[in-house]
Amino acid sequence: MELFAFPFAGGGEHCYRELGPYLDKAVLKTQAIPGRGRLIGKPCLRRIDDMADYLLAQLAPELDRPYALFGHSMGAFVAYMLTRKIIAHQLPQPKALIFSGRKAPSVFEQEPKHQLPDELFRKMLRDLGGIPDVVWQDRELMALFEPIIRADFELIETFSYDQCRPVDIPIHLLLGEDDNVTPAEAEAWQRETTQPLAISYFSGGHFYFQDDWQSLAQKINAVLSTVDADGAA
Repeated sequence: MELFAFPFAGGGEHCYRELGPYLDKAVLKTQAIPGRGRLIGKPCLRRIDDMADYLLAQLAPELDRPYALFGHSMGAFVAYMLTRKIIAHQLPQPKALIFSGRKAPSVFEQEPKHQLPDELFRKMLRDLGGIPDVVWQDRELMALFEPIIRADFELIETFSYDQCRPVDIPIHLLLGEDDNVTPAEAEAWQRETTQPLAISYFSGGHFYFQDDWQSLAQKINAVLSTVDADGAA
């Protein structure tokens, strides 16, 4: 099985490199995204439809083999919207959806963080965690990454939710115990699937896995081991 993984805000195709060696039920696959990594010279995609269309074009030829989707935070949102596109185009569906650190898409974003002044935006990012100290300490690096992160927040926050038919694919939600996703915001994912929603908690905050990639991989392995060739779980 292949596991297509999508990055959190500001992340690129290598943001899950520590995860791959621990996976024994799937091969980790990532994609270059405009505005970062190999495509740093390309404009960032600021609308979720544009991102989902871009990824669909990249991945469509590879969807003839069993696969699952994984994403953390923004990546979970991207994986969810990509799934909608895959279904709409009648392409082979993922066997499982593994979403991490993200409230349900039906939960309205109260404050448009991508419009915050620089000082408040950076404070929010520090509180959220996930950015290495080496980036914070280097003004040039931060000047490079901050516009990318803002564009990613804009992609999330400009989304207008439209209730669609629930997918017949299992959704597994992974959360840090100290993350700011409330139980109600987590359980709202249930309306997006006809199958029972599974929620698992890990020690830590929003980026709970960065100090323990093995535990995340073990959970993903366990999820994928329950998926048979027909996609049942």
